[in-house]
Amino acid sequence: MKDYLLTCPRGLEEVTKTDISKYIKDKPNIVNGGVEFRGHKKDMYTVNLFSRTGMHLLEKLFDSKIYESKKLYSHIYNLPWSKFIKPDTSFMIRTKIKSNLFNKSNTVTLKIKDAIVDNIRKNFGQRPSINKESPDISLYVIIIDNKMTIYVNTSGFPLFKRGYRTKIHAAGLNESLAAGLVLLSNWNPNTPFYDIMCGSGTIPIEVAMIAHNIPPRINRTDYAFKKLASYDSDLWERLLEESKNKIIHDQDFRIFGSDHIRANVSLGYESSVKIGLKNKIKFFVKNIKDFVLDETGTIIINPPYGHRLNDPSTINLLYKQLGDIFKTKCAGCNVFVFSGNLEAVKSIGLRSKSRTILKNGKIDSRLLHYPIKDGSYK
Repeated sequence: MKDYLLTCPRGLEEVTKTDISKYIKDKPNIVNGGVEFRGHKKDMYTVNLFSRTGMHLLEKLFDSKIYESKKLYSHIYNLPWSKFIKPDTSFMIRTKIKSNLFNKSNTVTLKIKDAIVDNIRKNFGQRPSINKESPDISLYVIIIDNKMTIYVNTSGFPLFKRGYRTKIHAAGLNESLAAGLVLLSNWNPNTPFYDIMCGSGTIPIEVAMIAHNIPPRINRTDYAFKKLASYDSDLWERLLEESKNKIIHDQDFRIFGSDHIRANVSLGYESSVKIGLKNKIKFFVKNIKDFVLDETGTIIINPPYGHRLNDPSTINLLYKQLGDIFKTKCAGCNVFVFSGNLEAVKSIGLRSKSRTILKNGKIDSRLLHYPIKDGSYK
């Protein structure tokens, strides 16, 4: 068995733990920015395929203690790198450092790279190459205080890259975060779902994928684990085929996405078709002021944050308008607003039942829950 670290957006650790617990035998443990677990190759493949909120699945290679910065080179050099890297192997290194031993992560990264290259040159008479774009092996070195852990990234590109995006919307949520918002809402698939500011449709698409039991990366073919010497193509293809057989095809769910920009809605529709959800999501071009609730359900929106606007009153007015819509048109609904503008959300004019602290990239954000009763929530 191997030790793994699945990273995720900050604030989604608990959700990520619950999500992957359905697919692996070991009980995951929460750490800052992710979850740890022990598993076999099948678990690694399964989490890469099924995790809805994960970002990178890292497999531990080495862990040790380091007490002197000047010994970093020798410490790395003496590790058995020839087990993982050959002269024809390209690699890259990322470092995360929270230690008083080191001041500059760039210097640490360079020293680690030199130690690995020198080790391989000594063992094989040739040096491996560095490739920062598409390496055969991507190494993560995490140094916290005196503890150093070295991982290999089994995912490659971040796991939010599902493979269904036709184009990238400038202000779109990444897919792992969008799925996390849905899981945090505890949406019941037997009830309607609405996103009345859906942009290019990421949240409704993630909702539909959850409802239909579609693996998040069913369309994705690029994984770093396929470049590892231990890759088992038969096992991977079998897992992929089994997952396809469990997709729910014969049931329709009431999932609605609307936006006032036609091009955004078109992007959402194209992406839904690409992931196998043609006509499973009802997309509309509609202004929020024209929203009409057919049946009570769950609403999740990610309104603009307005950080690039010179006049904050403009964004405050939008959030006030949202609050008025919730009060007058959304009685009986569970409304969730995800925003990185913590001042503007005050203009909604409703008291939230809960506030979940999240990070949208580097933006400090909140998911606010407003259960609307009798036209308002007090």
